[in-house]
Amino acid sequence: MRKVTGLIVAATLVFGLTACGKKEESPSEAPTPTVTSTSTPTRTPTVNDAPAPALTGSFAMDGPAPVPDATYASMPYVLPLNPAGPQETMVRWVEGWGVDPKHAETGTMYVLGHAWGQQKLVFNPISEKVTAAVNLSEPPQQVPAVSGDTVGRHATPVLNGSRITMRDDAGLAREWIVDNAYLVDKYDAIEDKELVDEHAPGRIVLIACSVSGTDDLGYNVIVTGHLA
Repeated sequence: MRKVTGLIVAATLVFGLTACGKKEESPSEAPTPTVTSTSTPTRTPTVNDAPAPALTGSFAMDGPAPVPDATYASMPYVLPLNPAGPQETMVRWVEGWGVDPKHAETGTMYVLGHAWGQQKLVFNPISEKVTAAVNLSEPPQQVPAVSGDTVGRHATPVLNGSRITMRDDAGLAREWIVDNAYLVDKYDAIEDKELVDEHAPGRIVLIACSVSGTDDLGYNVIVTGHLA
């Protein structure tokens, strides 16, 4: 059964030419054998190779909209999705929708944080940067909807390449690279087929309200990333 997410509806939260002559071989010279390497290049281990982090810990994102010193914990799947505080410093992954930090490789993890026009909350840097980067006067990109119709998105690459890190007190972590960011109408978000796909392996989805200056807009800001 498809879950009706509701996402975040409340106002406070609802990527020179050189000529060379050919050397002539004399009869006494034998060709030099060519040696081909069959070794496999060594892969540098990453934090994602270690065991998975715990269900609580620190959250950070670098890049043009840094979130340097947040923490993460879980929130229940209760509509409307409204993550508990402290709103200035904590984000919440949703228990019962998608996967948790221990199983990040197997599906989509949804992480919610507050953004508000009247106060600088944890996801304000993300929300303000993405909102400022899109052109709401242009027609939105149309993407498939759950109903079979389409949903409009206003997308931007402004955060692409940013790194998201969730790390527990033991130093175990998972790291994602941002690959997209967009605005979607709060009441259309539940119809965005790709957004609500819980089974996309290794994906993280950040969700906040759209903020422009002191104004709270009628959009959700969505940021997606893949495991590094």
